[in-house]
Amino acid sequence: MKKEFLPYYISRAVLCSALAVLVVGFTWKALLLAGVMFALMLFYLHGGWFRVDPSRPLFPLWRDARGKDIQRKALVAAVASGLLAYMVLAYLPALDRLPNSGTLALLLGVLVYFLTQFILFARA
Repeated sequence: MKKEFLPYYISRAVLCSALAVLVVGFTWKALLLAGVMFALMLFYLHGGWFRVDPSRPLFPLWRDARGKDIQRKALVAAVASGLLAYMVLAYLPALDRLPNSGTLALLLGVLVYFLTQFILFARA
């Protein structure tokens, strides 16, 4: 990890921790989920898929036209899968016993977003 990206590291650690606590609560699972999401954030920064601008410490990643197209596709897939998961989890009587269907759908949307970007960037 590079010292010049310390604001990025801190902000992403806070963001990942907050999302993990929102999804699974204050448990050891939140720590694990936050660690996985933070590792993905580090991979995005140091993976070479984006142009990095150290003069913008909180938002150093820049996307070209291809990157923006991939981001758009990933966002559409994440929103669609999150909404579908919410509808299925909230309205099927067999799944009534699942707690927090909204947070599970949110988690699925976030995972689909990251996985879609990873797969589309890796194809090039």
